Amino acid sequence: MYHLQRTFDPIPQSVGQARGFVTFAIGCHVDNPRGDDIRSCVSELASNAILHTGGSGNPFVVRVSTDQHGCVRLEVHDQARDTGPVLADHLDTDATDGRGMLIVQLLSDDWGVDPSPTGKVVWSHFASAAQAAEHAACKPPTGPAARPGLPTT
Repeated sequence: MYHLQRTFDPIPQSVGQARGFVTFAIGCHVDNPRGDDIRSCVSELASNAILHTGGSGNPFVVRVSTDQHGCVRLEVHDQARDTGPVLADHLDTDATDGRGMLIVQLLSDDWGVDPSPTGKVVWSHFASAAQAAEHAACKPPTGPAARPGLPTT
């Protein structure tokens, strides 16, 4: 099991940098279809962090965790104290935004938003089909210890 994290500036270029970081972090631990899903989700979550907190100038953190079963937890920590993203009830066909969390919901096995000491954590969880069927441990972790806030250093 390991955890890697990196801090990013709230600028558009950080979306590609976050995707590259996640590609490195999951490396050979994740099969290709899930790797593509994880990279797509980090793009959406990083874009949300920039869009909704970028004006503050505060950076955001991307954390990737894996376990011995190959499950992956992706987290984006930002310093906004709002309730976080929600699924849109209705989108106009001409809308240019509002689909990000729908994409995250469709590609991940679970997702959620939790408060942290410095803002919030938007997380998504991924397991390969074989691992999820074989190992009950691949269920998303629950409880406050499963969703730590931003480090204080």
